[in-house]
Amino acid sequence: MKVFHLTSVTFTGHIAFQFNDNDLLEKYEINADLSEKQQIYLLKHMPREILELDNLKSSTVTITEINQDVTFEEFWNRYDEKIRSSKKKSISKWNRMSQGERLRAYRFITKYESSIPQGIAKKYAETYLNAELWAN
Repeated sequence: MKVFHLTSVTFTGHIAFQFNDNDLLEKYEINADLSEKQQIYLLKHMPREILELDNLKSSTVTITEINQDVTFEEFWNRYDEKIRSSKKKSISKWNRMSQGERLRAYRFITKYESSIPQGIAKKYAETYLNAELWAN
């Protein structure tokens, strides 16, 4: 999951966009005082995927990615290899990782899963974490 805040000198507050692991818009939240014209513009130019955020950028608009804290439980549930993996070993490795490494490991799961050849099993969760595949 990735979250971005859109701010502008033309209004107070921010607009939050949340994208799923496939970079598709999952939800948005308006925490800003927008005029009717600004609301219409936003709805007409709503980014359906992350790449479309660039369409909203201008000299008065700033888009900032919000650093997300990923918990072990979020990783464990998203990785979803509970039968063969050791939760104890995975937690041990997770606790030794920096927050940045955790976020990269979490975000890389989708790409990793799509790269596994058919008929090949997914690595145990602790092996995935120890191998640091997201860093290659």
